[in-house]
Amino acid sequence: MAGDEIAWLRAQRAEMTGTDREPEWRRDLVDALLRRCTSDDVPGGVSRADLDEAADHAGWLLAHDCGQWSFSLVGRAHEVRWEAFGDPADRDVAITMLSEADDLRSENAWFSAADHAALGELLLSRHADRGVPYDLDLAIDRLRAALDGCDDDERAALYLRYRLGTALALRVGRRNTAGTDRRDAANLLARALPHLPEGDPATQETALTLGRLLQGMAVDGGAGDLDETVEWTRRVLGEHGLAILRAHSAETVIWTVPEDPLHPSGESQ
Repeated sequence: MAGDEIAWLRAQRAEMTGTDREPEWRRDLVDALLRRCTSDDVPGGVSRADLDEAADHAGWLLAHDCGQWSFSLVGRAHEVRWEAFGDPADRDVAITMLSEADDLRSENAWFSAADHAALGELLLSRHADRGVPYDLDLAIDRLRAALDGCDDDERAALYLRYRLGTALALRVGRRNTAGTDRRDAANLLARALPHLPEGDPATQETALTLGRLLQGMAVDGGAGDLDETVEWTRRVLGEHGLAILRAHSAETVIWTVPEDPLHPSGESQ
């Protein structure tokens, strides 16, 4: 159990302090503390004292070795503390440290899709609070990297398509942004929508967002683009996705989902 491991590691402080084994001991203790603080089985909730201790040990490691692992560990400790207690200062530190860890990686160094996704989520959270465009741009970059790196994990890919599509939709209409944002966002959300849970608020919000994006795609190109957009919508969403779109956004995208049982369903990816 994590508690037994933590107690055992804490008992080794005097033995490890000042030796060449101290860095490894501190890393093990930080890992154990963070595992306990992120476990669903922790009675009584997350301990602030545990997270403070983890952040202190991670800070010591960074002070003694400014490598990728140390930056990542500090970032992770502050990320977990931010999630537990909501102090924006922890979120700022987590973003800075995880960004440094990413910058320091070599081509083959460790920085997983989950790490990119975590950094993207932190940036999206800060953008929601402060509205700084740069945070949104960085979040989109990190979410793209996460989606590119999730390999064959289709469940993770579904979530990342949803999050990246939502982030791109937020950027649509902002001056000096890529003209492909609307189409990229629509493509990602259309691929995610048929797989979102029925009754989930995210499903309704995604359908509404997708409807607005599809309208914009058609309006941008005029009548010719309308037909193309309608066919694309039918092909990518399939029958189930069209039903969801029709249920949640019929007022705004009635032209994309005509009540025609003969139209092709296509396949969603």
